[in-house]
Amino acid sequence: MKYYIVDDEIGTVKTLENIVESRDLGEVIGYATDPEKAIGEILALQPDIILVDLLMSKMDGIALVGQIKKVRPKASFVMISQVADKDMIEQAYNAGVEFFINKPVNIIEVEKVLGNVSEKIKMNSLVAGIRGMFAETEELSRQPARREDVLREINVFLGLLGMLGEKGTSDILSVCQYLIEHDEEYSKEVLTRVAAEKLETSKNLEQRMRRAIKKGLTNVANLGIDDYSNEVFQVYANYVFDFKNIKDEMDFIKGSSSGGGRVNISKFIEGLLLYRKSLL
Repeated sequence: MKYYIVDDEIGTVKTLENIVESRDLGEVIGYATDPEKAIGEILALQPDIILVDLLMSKMDGIALVGQIKKVRPKASFVMISQVADKDMIEQAYNAGVEFFINKPVNIIEVEKVLGNVSEKIKMNSLVAGIRGMFAETEELSRQPARREDVLREINVFLGLLGMLGEKGTSDILSVCQYLIEHDEEYSKEVLTRVAAEKLETSKNLEQRMRRAIKKGLTNVANLGIDDYSNEVFQVYANYVFDFKNIKDEMDFIKGSSSGGGRVNISKFIEGLLLYRKSLL
């Protein structure tokens, strides 16, 4: 993997460079302490992974990520931060940051986070290669997928969130199946139709789904408290939960907030389908 580092503290740059190269994580092909200069070099060098400081004097890391993403939307960013402000962290995720490394830099955390990013890039590359190999076999994609094949990936995802024991999980799978088969987006009308097929009321389905999703949110929040760099917390959860709600749930679990994160069924369902599409 090729890395580029942006931090206005040269000491942090050198520390990260040393970790990357001494731990055989890849090669640092460039760095800058000036974020404005970094933008041009990143676009020219096209590194696989960009490590960027959140707070810098000339330009904050979020703005830098936004500018690069306009030109290279698939670029992978890791944010280096000692900031705990949940609004700012949420902005970073929304800008396109996929992982965080906390300051002061910890060797074990850096190695684990960068390993996760590398694996994700390799997996995406592998998937893209497979798709290219079968690009000419369009007839296969036109055939309706079997129900078990369609839902397998989503079921694995829900298992990672610790939701398979919840009654509402089967309802979530039924809704996803309906949306895939009918090429629709989630809505109250869809929920009503799925409920009718199950001879249930939409209210009962919605309540079970909310409880199941809340369970997943609580599990993710607990993972974040125990291990902030956990792959489920850092990667998978971002498909289906807003970071703000994860942070609110973490604060509730720690007793620093009177209310936990909110459940958004539409966001959750859309995230599951987006995850599934990323594997196709």
